Amino acid sequence: MSKHELPLQLVENLVDNYKTHQLYSIENAVKFPMAFDATAALFTLDQLKDFIATIEKEVAKHPEKPVSNIGLRFYYAAYPEQSNGENNDYEALETVDPNYAKLHTLIAVPTMEIDGINYDFDPSDVSTYGGKKPSGTGIAIMAENHGALYPPGIPTGLWF
Repeated sequence: MSKHELPLQLVENLVDNYKTHQLYSIENAVKFPMAFDATAALFTLDQLKDFIATIEKEVAKHPEKPVSNIGLRFYYAAYPEQSNGENNDYEALETVDPNYAKLHTLIAVPTMEIDGINYDFDPSDVSTYGGKKPSGTGIAIMAENHGALYPPGIPTGLWF
């Protein structure tokens, strides 16, 4: 078995574990119960390649700040119930399917290794190259979202 393979039964068991434990808890919660939640998020290879190329391009602009072992950290996240007209941050969600409200999604954030620890960083902001999180209002960071979710998408093509 190669390093990029997992036994099919293991993958099936891991997905089933999620559905019977975490998903069940979400859908049957006493506080904030949900009728259903997304169980899969699809990012095309082109999306991921473009994101990775953008990271590499930005890092290359700063040779004075050497970066090692660039990675991607995927955060579990949930879409807001509805856009907040007073919050300009929500403009980044204008193209998101409104049926995704309250559903799980994934957000990918670049990481770099410093002394054996993987820190989040923004390749376009050299002040984050030491692992320091930016602060202030109106700040944007390099991140990837907007994958296709199931459900509510059609289950055609899903194995699990």
